[in-house]
Amino acid sequence: MKMTYRFIVVEDVELQRQHITGLLQSRLDLEFQAAFENAQEAYQYLASGQNPMPDLLFLDVEMPEANGFSLLESLRRLEPSFRVIFVTAFPEYAIKGYEYNASAYLLKPVEPDKLFRAVDKAIRELNTPTAPAPAASAASTPASRPFIMIKVKQMLIKLWLDDIIYCEGANVNVRMVTSSGEYLTRERLKHIEQQLPADRFLRIHDSFIVNLEDVKGFASNFTTVELMRTEVKGKALSLPVGPKYRQVLKEKLQG
Repeated sequence: MKMTYRFIVVEDVELQRQHITGLLQSRLDLEFQAAFENAQEAYQYLASGQNPMPDLLFLDVEMPEANGFSLLESLRRLEPSFRVIFVTAFPEYAIKGYEYNASAYLLKPVEPDKLFRAVDKAIRELNTPTAPAPAASAASTPASRPFIMIKVKQMLIKLWLDDIIYCEGANVNVRMVTSSGEYLTRERLKHIEQQLPADRFLRIHDSFIVNLEDVKGFASNFTTVELMRTEVKGKALSLPVGPKYRQVLKEKLQG
C-alpha cells in the first residue's frame, strides 16, 4: 500500500477547482499533481507519455468543448488504472458516470466529509486488485448487475437491486433498507416503485415495497410478511400487507 496518492483535478470553474484542490491538499495521504480547466488540456498532459498517471482523477462533467466522459473515452486506449470521482452540478449524469466505473459521483457544492469518504473508497479500490478499470467505455462494460440511483443529501448513491430488502415511505421521504445499511432519500415511494422492476419488487402497503426474494414467510390470510436478512435475535422482521395489495401478493407468492 502506498503512503501517498497523486491526484489531478479537471474543473472549468476556477473557484471550484481551487476549492476542491484545497480540500484534497489538507490530507497528508494525497499529493497534488496537476489541475486543468478543460478536458483538452488534461488529455494532452495524460496522453503525452511524459507524465505519470495519477492515482485519483477528480472530474467535472459539463465543460466547454469536451466533457468529462469524452476525456475518459479518449484515455481508454491507455488503460489507465486511476480511480475517477465525478464532481458536478448535474445529477442527471449519475447513472452514466457509474457506467464508467466511477468510485463516486458527488454533487456541488462539495462537502468535505463526503469528498473524503469518496477518496477513502477510491483508495480502497486502488488497493483491490479485482477493482474494474475506471475509464472503461460504457459500451464495453454492460451493467450485468442492475442498480438504481438515489439522492442522499448532496450525494448520489448507487444501490444494487439485489441488496435492497425493503423500502418504507413516510410523506416525502423513503427509507431504503439494504443488506449493507439504510439510506434516507427525499423522494416519494411511488417514484421509487416506478424505478424498481415489477418482477422482483412488490408494493404490499401504502408505506412498504419489498424484495420478493426476501419474503421468508407470510400469514395465512396475507396480512403480514416476514423478511429474510432482517433477523434480530433469530426473529425476522414482519411487515403489514394492506387490504388492497393482498390479492396481488397472494398471486405472486402462490403462482
